Amino acid sequence: MIRTAQFLLKKLSPISFSIFIIVLLASHGSLFPQDSAFAQDVNPNIDPKAAGILQDMSYYMGSQYEYTYKADMMFDDVLESKQKIQYNAEETVYLKKPDKFYAGYVSDLGGYKLWYDAGQATLLEVPLNDFSLATLPSSVDQALNKLKEEYQFTPALSEFLFIDTYKVMTANIISGAYFGISKVMGANCHHLVFVEKDIDWQIWIEEGKRPVPRKLVITYKNMAESPQFIALIKDWVFGKPITNFALFDSPPPGCGVKIVICAEPGAARARSPRVCRGLGRQPAAIAGSAA
Repeated sequence: MIRTAQFLLKKLSPISFSIFIIVLLASHGSLFPQDSAFAQDVNPNIDPKAAGILQDMSYYMGSQYEYTYKADMMFDDVLESKQKIQYNAEETVYLKKPDKFYAGYVSDLGGYKLWYDAGQATLLEVPLNDFSLATLPSSVDQALNKLKEEYQFTPALSEFLFIDTYKVMTANIISGAYFGISKVMGANCHHLVFVEKDIDWQIWIEEGKRPVPRKLVITYKNMAESPQFIALIKDWVFGKPITNFALFDSPPPGCGVKIVICAEPGAARARSPRVCRGLGRQPAAIAGSAA
């Protein structure tokens, strides 16, 4: 499901940075049979064509063993004067199912590197060079759920790491519509528009045999000045073995403060308020929990 972002305006250090708490976010036929393990109940308030295209994206990505992608992102911050300031960010993601991923995120305000390997997560804050460790469940879906629910941290665009992205993205949908074909970064894409209680969001999914997300826009309509989050998603690679995961069992040389957050959530919060509050100011978010 896609939830409203928390704009945490309190700066926790002189070098504050933003991390997305992402609590988000074809045709009538599908790329996979409807009686497959990916078959979904469709919200009757979602246009059937929009639902089918979003499902096709979910089926396609859920069936892939490993893939990588990059994203260029923009997000608004609203000042007390009600002026909107737009910041930029970039992200690189590697996923190898069922139990490995890497997400490297850097914005105008700072960033992070997150490694997850079979239940062990390591988070390196950039440019502070502090790192945190967490013991999580042994699958990517369960690990992402625990990071969100117990530590209030969700990697940017992490809905695209779940096996069932359709379920994650549509839990709170009020309505959805299909708005035709438009071109995004040179690719013809289906334009889908969805409404929830607190946000409106749009997604552009590549037309053809590779239905991957190419653009995502979220409008936080119930927040002052209706700030937006925009992501252009590119450089998708499927079917090529990932050899440069850079997974490690210990932090890289030169790291600073170590915060272990692998104990019970209460103890973790006591030791690591910065990690458990999501590492500072947060602009936008799009991902829910998968059962």
